[in-house]
Amino acid sequence: MLESIRRILILVRKELTATLTDPIGRVVLFIPPIIQFLMFSFAISQEVVNTRVVILNQDVGLEGASLMKSFMVEPVFKEIISVTNYDELDAALETQRAIAAVVIPQDFSRRVLSGSETATIQVTLDGRRANGSAALGGYISQIASQYGASAALATSSNGGLITRRWFNPNGLARVAFMPGLVCIIMTTVGMIVSATSIARERELGSFEQLVVSPLTPVEIVIGKAATAVALATISACVILLLVVFGFKTPLQGPLWLFILSTILYLTAIICVGLFISSVSTTQQQATLGLFLFMPPAIMLSGFATPVENMPDWLQFLTLPNPVRWQLIVLKGLLTHGASARSIGVCLAPLAGVALVTFICAVFMFKRRME
Repeated sequence: MLESIRRILILVRKELTATLTDPIGRVVLFIPPIIQFLMFSFAISQEVVNTRVVILNQDVGLEGASLMKSFMVEPVFKEIISVTNYDELDAALETQRAIAAVVIPQDFSRRVLSGSETATIQVTLDGRRANGSAALGGYISQIASQYGASAALATSSNGGLITRRWFNPNGLARVAFMPGLVCIIMTTVGMIVSATSIARERELGSFEQLVVSPLTPVEIVIGKAATAVALATISACVILLLVVFGFKTPLQGPLWLFILSTILYLTAIICVGLFISSVSTTQQQATLGLFLFMPPAIMLSGFATPVENMPDWLQFLTLPNPVRWQLIVLKGLLTHGASARSIGVCLAPLAGVALVTFICAVFMFKRRME
């Protein structure tokens, strides 16, 4: 047993030395994940900002001008396009200069001031941008409700109701998608480190040296997996530092739980990568296998669409997906400080997936050695 551990540690040291002494290896391991994380953090946003709205104000009264002014001071709108007729309004929507159009009718001021009549405005949204226009329609409704623009909006306004957000009090969209982004970066790093490992040995001609060495197939897979897990965990901790100190998103759960879940998750992902590398003859084949695995794994993780919204048969297929469980863990640790017991419910599937993928990687490696 001690002799086996010694051989594994020698292999781990050899792999770490080969990776860390290679300038390209160091760059690939740390620089791209940091750049991707920073770019995606600013590029991906669920908020509707810098939008243009076209307004046709047919009312000559004070209330119509006041409502139009309220649109102009809203920071969500990059530009308010004022038009004088419906042709100009239609043209602005058709050419996508604006994704929403507001028409203030001629009798708007009279109806607002009368108090007994329902004042309405017409809002037209560009259906070609379904998500953005729907969110923008909500902003417009909030602004219009302040002036009693419609009875429905007036009765649904908050009034004396105080609304607070739980877990994300400032309503920052970045806080909501940050766990998913961290999970995707972890997945990318782990797969890149491991998917080409054995295939690279074949191309470099050093695979035969592994075969004739005293190392058993199990020891080889453990050594390569342990090396990749260590390197990917360091990269994940660097990303966590950026999240906590760069984006001011505190780690709500314990650090040891983050590290434990990261090691289990990376073990599962890296064993999948080693399995792909074992069945691949060249690094190009391993890269192709990597891209065949990652898109379905990410799409079925709940990152883009909640798992609960998927059909029952598709929800069943997500159960062996390690990305799904790690995403739940990161959401719990980064957003609402989930307890160790609730996180443990997700760690058990991660450990099971890691064990199964490890066995598959060892089995395939043995077959390729024969």
